[in-house]
Amino acid sequence: MITGGQSYVSAPPAFSADGRFLLVCSGRSVSVFSTSTGMLVSELEGHEGDVTAVVVVPPQGNAAATAKLASHCWTAGLDGFLIYWDFATAELVRKVKVDAPVHSMVIPNISKTLKVTEVYAPFAFVSVEALSKAAIQEKAKGKPVNKKKELWGQMRIYDLTNGRQVGSELAQTQKPEKIVASCCGQFLGIANKRHLYIWSIPTKDFNHDNIRKIKLGHTKELSTLAFHPSERIVAGGDVTGRILIWGGFGKAKFSGTHGAKSQVDEERDGVRGKDDAGTCTTWHWHSSGVNFVKFSSDGAYLLSGGMEGVIVVWQLDTGKRRYKPRLGSPLLFFVDSPDSSISCVSCKDNQVHLLKMPNMEVLKTVAGIKLPVASADLSRRDVYGFDSTNGLVAIPTQDYCIQFYNLFENIEVSEVQVCERNFQPVDDITVWYLCPILPLFNYLSSLLYSIYVSF
Repeated sequence: MITGGQSYVSAPPAFSADGRFLLVCSGRSVSVFSTSTGMLVSELEGHEGDVTAVVVVPPQGNAAATAKLASHCWTAGLDGFLIYWDFATAELVRKVKVDAPVHSMVIPNISKTLKVTEVYAPFAFVSVEALSKAAIQEKAKGKPVNKKKELWGQMRIYDLTNGRQVGSELAQTQKPEKIVASCCGQFLGIANKRHLYIWSIPTKDFNHDNIRKIKLGHTKELSTLAFHPSERIVAGGDVTGRILIWGGFGKAKFSGTHGAKSQVDEERDGVRGKDDAGTCTTWHWHSSGVNFVKFSSDGAYLLSGGMEGVIVVWQLDTGKRRYKPRLGSPLLFFVDSPDSSISCVSCKDNQVHLLKMPNMEVLKTVAGIKLPVASADLSRRDVYGFDSTNGLVAIPTQDYCIQFYNLFENIEVSEVQVCERNFQPVDDITVWYLCPILPLFNYLSSLLYSIYVSF
């Protein structure tokens, strides 16, 4: 069997500590690419289910420790395991069993004091798919479990040094939610329906009993969030295209003054009800749901992206914006590198673009097999040309393009645009008009593939 073309955009990628490599979740493995060439360097294979998260171990203060951990990472998967890797040698170092499919994971930079010395102590905060205790009891009695009615998402903490869970669940939600951590690891958050849930984590002498939580509300369902790199500011994007920015969140509870009435009763611009925040500002440019928000490393700007295929750069102080357009597909994730001159954006058409900062010029692209052209039967994914000898496939894609992909090398060979058309966000009208011309487009795909193979 010939396989290839896994999704590169099912989860956010991660840069190595020196910015030289990009680690991308690709099916049941993690693909390691060079950021200078965009070529595949190695693959980490050890999970028996799809990999859902990759977290690079942060550099430590001591030079020897930095050198030792510079090429190590943790991965999480739907097989219910967390795996520690040396990705420089593609070596599996150890496994931690979670006993539930893991959908998201963050590992804040936490330290513990051992014999008067502060040492790095990895604790993983994971979002897993697991039934509530009430549902488990019902299941034990032989009664059917309705996941729509039962809570089956949980946030747990695992001590990665000892390989065991600590404390009770931080949260129970109807489905596993994506966890976001602040760059210093002090705050964690999830977007759950119309709320942001934010936890304050003790990063020194960690004790799970000292974790505190607040909730920020909105009138629409929230889809994503991001923390400011240095100030107590959090941004959230919703399903209608709006972005909300809360300033001074946790001023009462996280500062230990939650009993002070003046902290919550004073006039706070834009803040709903008794939410623990100082201000709340709303911005709106996106025409549909916001898929990511991300603060710049200096905290002066906020980047956002969604269905339009455009990165919007907002100036935090004024709300003024500029754009990086024509990325050719809806945007899913934006990830910074420790090297401030490079970042990456993951697109829905299974491409990850390496961007030169700050002007966001596309330097290299990691390309998987793109989505097929829209058709009346959306369940079909026809391959209109296949050469088993060379492992080549030709696939019609959006915007009247044909992609040639080598399954043996698991790499895009080339792409041909049949006719000029700039990317437009997909809607029902676009799909309806594409359907009548599909036979002609399929014929052109086969013809171009025949010409390609003959040469």
